[in-house]
Amino acid sequence: MILSFHPRVRGDVNLRLTLKGLFSAKEAGLIASARAIVVTQSIKAHQYEFCRAHSSHLFPDYTNRFGFEGKYANIQLFRKFNAPYPEAVCYKSVGDFKARHFKNQEPLMPFPFVLKGDRGGGGWAVFLIRDRCDLLERLEILADKRLHATRRFIAQAYVPHGGKDLRVVVIGRTMKAYWRCQHKPGEFRNNVGRGAVINYDLDPELKKKGIRCVGDFCSKTGINLAAFDVLFDRSKPEPLLSEINFLFGRKGLGGSPRFYKLLNQAVQQWAREL
Repeated sequence: MILSFHPRVRGDVNLRLTLKGLFSAKEAGLIASARAIVVTQSIKAHQYEFCRAHSSHLFPDYTNRFGFEGKYANIQLFRKFNAPYPEAVCYKSVGDFKARHFKNQEPLMPFPFVLKGDRGGGGWAVFLIRDRCDLLERLEILADKRLHATRRFIAQAYVPHGGKDLRVVVIGRTMKAYWRCQHKPGEFRNNVGRGAVINYDLDPELKKKGIRCVGDFCSKTGINLAAFDVLFDRSKPEPLLSEINFLFGRKGLGGSPRFYKLLNQAVQQWAREL
């Protein structure tokens, strides 16, 4: 019996995840008897762990999701699997940053570099730091106690990407890639919400390199539903993994209907191979 918690993926039995995240005795029994389980992208860590404790076949494979979400933990995952990524330093808080660089005089990453708050999409809490004035101003923003999601952050080497990055979306064994091209003067972030334009045909050879890089990483980690942001330095065109997004926009895929079609195809292929 295949049990699906996804409202757009039909299983032999379909259930919905509750807001409280707790399973009833009946649901727990169905989970325990399932041959395989399909879950949603919004599943909570404890729900996923409960399902995994009772079934060895789950889609998506989130073995390396929980504990590695957010820009700070993405770096830990890249390091764990020896993936290529831009030079980065992780900070637990602004206080940690100041203690290391202002008090103990630990060398600072050379300007320019990028500060990234741990959570938030669409380029939110992502700042290009050109000099010390920029740095002090942006640290004040990251230190704002109202922005709980940004207490952890990273400093990442600026990659001169020429106004574009590659988004590689992994859905099962399918990988869809497209460029996000930024033409807005003074905007270094390539998010579509920041004015970037999607291009499917640019630099096919670089696109192949990016897809291979993501595929190699996914083969090591088991990740089979996520969107990766890949950067290329114009002077050294080798792929660098910048971020992993387990929740991601679908515009570049052709919208939600196209995404759900690809998702169902991936689940069907996965189920046939069990």
